[in-house]
Amino acid sequence: MDFLIQWSLFLLASIILGFFLEKRTEKEQYLYLKFVFYACLGAVSFPVYDIQLPLGIILFLIVLHPKKNSRYKRYMALFGFLFFLLQLILGPFDTFTLREETQQIGQVTITDESFDTLMTHIDRRIGDDSLRLEQSQLLFDQGGNLRNATFELIAKSPKRFIRYEVTYQEVTGTLTYRPREEVLTRSLESYYQKLIDASTSFRTLKTLSIKQILHESKTPYVEMDLDGLYETFSLQDATVLLINDQGELIPYVNTGEDVLANAIRLTYLRSDGQSLREKTILLYNYSFETSRRKGVVR
Repeated sequence: MDFLIQWSLFLLASIILGFFLEKRTEKEQYLYLKFVFYACLGAVSFPVYDIQLPLGIILFLIVLHPKKNSRYKRYMALFGFLFFLLQLILGPFDTFTLREETQQIGQVTITDESFDTLMTHIDRRIGDDSLRLEQSQLLFDQGGNLRNATFELIAKSPKRFIRYEVTYQEVTGTLTYRPREEVLTRSLESYYQKLIDASTSFRTLKTLSIKQILHESKTPYVEMDLDGLYETFSLQDATVLLINDQGELIPYVNTGEDVLANAIRLTYLRSDGQSLREKTILLYNYSFETSRRKGVVR
């Protein structure tokens, strides 16, 4: 459950509980607000090396000793502490907010809207503002049919990162969603910030002229590998095309500058599964920097 929703429900419950307890107490100014304060205090925690210490209830028991209506204020502080414990219990299960499941979507091709529908399904099912793409792989045949696809994604929650794997199989016509791994936030923050928003990659795939790529292919199959890292490329031994905002492919003229971009690598596969040596790289989300200034060569 979302962090803000949890706290909103907790505050609502605190207000309702405080309303009922107020009827049993001695008269005291601002007692209603004090009840809500003690409940919030009991829920306060402090992180120490990824361990949450119940700082609020400790302060209440050691430092604060209310004289008037002390029993009911203690109830409110304990109610807040129970909320703290509930967060600890629910925290490890954040990974399973998306349990492994399968969704039937049928055959996917680029000749109709089914490919856009596929990307929309993924974005809606696990998509939010935090979703980033690590990598993905899609295999098309020359007729435009998507044979299989794999997407490796990372979502960020307040306390952890969650890795997801989404796969599509033409044989069954199904999408399978799998939460794979849970990582503490501080362990992955630097890497996470270098990844592209999944929605940007999905939007690029939706607008990309895949028909043109397949039409110009000399093999029955084309594999597309997307890398989520925003990197510096020194491009020499490959055919390089830039993807513009309309999804059109523009030949890249090497001017000696390095390109900062996300990449889609094309591999041309024969019927026996062997690949051609020919390399094609499509770049999107790009900008240009000189090698001397950046000091990075790929």
